[in-house]
Amino acid sequence: MLKKKIILFFIYLISISSSHSLELIRDVELESFTRELISLIDSDSEINNSEINLYFINSKEVNAFVTSSSDLFINTGLIISSNDYVEFVSVLAHELSHINGFHVSRSKEEISNLGKKALPVYLLGILGIMSGATDLGIATVMVGSASVQGGYLSYSRTQEAAADQGAVKLMCENFIDASGLLRFFKTLEGLPASANVINPYNTTHPITENRYAWVESALEKYNGCKFDKNEYLQKQFKMLQAKLFGYTHKFDEVNSVFDESTDEGKYALSVSMFFNGESEKPIKYLSELAEKDAKNAYYKELLAEIYYSKQDYHNAIIMQKKALDDYGSESDLLYMLMGNYLMFNKDTMNDAVKYLKRSIRINPKNTYSWYLLAKAYAENNLPLAHYATAERYYLINEHQLAHQFLTKSLKEIEKDTPEWYRANDLLSIMTRDKEKENKRQ
Repeated sequence: MLKKKIILFFIYLISISSSHSLELIRDVELESFTRELISLIDSDSEINNSEINLYFINSKEVNAFVTSSSDLFINTGLIISSNDYVEFVSVLAHELSHINGFHVSRSKEEISNLGKKALPVYLLGILGIMSGATDLGIATVMVGSASVQGGYLSYSRTQEAAADQGAVKLMCENFIDASGLLRFFKTLEGLPASANVINPYNTTHPITENRYAWVESALEKYNGCKFDKNEYLQKQFKMLQAKLFGYTHKFDEVNSVFDESTDEGKYALSVSMFFNGESEKPIKYLSELAEKDAKNAYYKELLAEIYYSKQDYHNAIIMQKKALDDYGSESDLLYMLMGNYLMFNKDTMNDAVKYLKRSIRINPKNTYSWYLLAKAYAENNLPLAHYATAERYYLINEHQLAHQFLTKSLKEIEKDTPEWYRANDLLSIMTRDKEKENKRQ
C-alpha cells in the first residue's frame, strides 16, 4: 500500500509539473561523483568545491548553466548524452570558468521574482521521497527554468572564449584530456534536430566555428593536452549513466538499451523496474551488484529504499546502516533516509531524531529533514515540533506560518537550550526582514 501511494504521488507530481515546473533530483551517488570530478579541476580555480551548490534537473534537454557565483545547474540529459566522463568534466570546467570569470550576475530580488512564477517539485533520493517543499535556494532554479525554456542566460563571444580557454587550462593543468570539450561540441551537433531531446546548450552557449578555434588554439599551448582516461572513473560514470537512464526513461526504452547480463544493465533495469511496481528482480540485481562490489554504498542505499517501499523496515535499516558505513563520509541524504526508516518504530524514535539532527547539521537547508524532525518530535515534544516546523516554513519563504509556529514554540520550549536560542535568533531575523520590507513599501 505504501509503495502504491508513493508511485501514485509520483505520477501526480509529474503530471502537474510537466508544463510549468522544474523537477530537481537529489541523489548521493550523483552528487558525490560530480563533486569528485570537480575536485580534479578546482585546484587552479578561484572557488572551492565545497562552495559550489549543485542542482540536478530531471530533464532530457542537454544543458548546464550557472546563475550566480556558486550555483551550478546540470540537466540529467547532459550526463546521459555525454560519451564519457571526460566530456562531462569538460562541461563542468567550462561552467566553473564562467563562475571564475564572474560572467553571471543576478540580483537576489530578480531571482526571487522569477521563483514566484513557477511551481518547483523537489525530489529527495533518486527513487522519489517527495516532500512537496523546497530548499532555501530553490528560487534560483527558476532562473534555470527560464534558461531552459527561453534562453534566459546567454553569454557574449568574449565570455564564451574566456570560458572555453579557462576550461582547457583547468583540465590540462590537472592532466585531463581537454579535447573532451571538442568531442562534447560534436556530440551536441550529432543530436537529431527532430528528437524530443532539444538542445538549449546551443542557445545559452552558442556553439560556432569560432568556439572550435578557441579550444584548438588553447590546446596547442599544452601540446595537445593528451592524457589517458581513468578507467575507474569511466566505470563509475557508466554506472551512474545507467542509473539515471533507468530513472528518466520509460521501461520499454530501458529494456531495449540495457541487458541484464551487464552491470550497467542490472543497475538501469533495477531502477526502472522498481518504478514500474516490481521489487523482487531489483533486489536480486542489486544484491548481485553489491556482492561483486562489496564496498559500494549506493547499491545498499537503493536496496534500503526498495525494502522501505515494501514496508520491510528491518531490512531497510540494516541496508541503510551498511550504506552509511561504506560511504566513508557524511551525507545529509543518507542520514535523512536513516532517520525516516527509524521513525516507523516508536522504540527507535530517539535514534531517528539523532540521525535527522545530523542531517540538518550538515545541510541546514534540507527542508525534508526539518519536516521529518518535526514529525518525530510530535510524538512527545510539541514545542520542539513547532520549532522544527517553523524552520521548515522559513526556508520555503512561508514567513507568516514560520512566525506562528515560532511563537507557539517559544511559549513552552525549554530555555537556554540550543533550540531556544536559535528560535529567538530566527524570530529576530524575521522581525528585521519584516521591517526592511515595510520600509521598501
